[in-house]
Amino acid sequence: MLSGEVDFILKCVAPDLKTFQAFVTELTSAPHVRNVKTSMTLRVSKDAPIVPIDKTQIADAEVAHD
Repeated sequence: MLSGEVDFILKCVAPDLKTFQAFVTELTSAPHVRNVKTSMTLRVSKDAPIVPIDKTQIADAEVAHD
């Protein structure tokens, strides 16, 4: 659910900038598309889907909680 000026967030991966620009050109010429705002990732800082948690910290927290 989004509110405000954004109706959709589209995450896409392109092999190069030329391909991405072609996609954006096609998207902006589509019917009923009024505005397109793009942001680009310049480099990957983390490639894991989750944040690792040290199991000893969890055990310590459980002991402290009891």
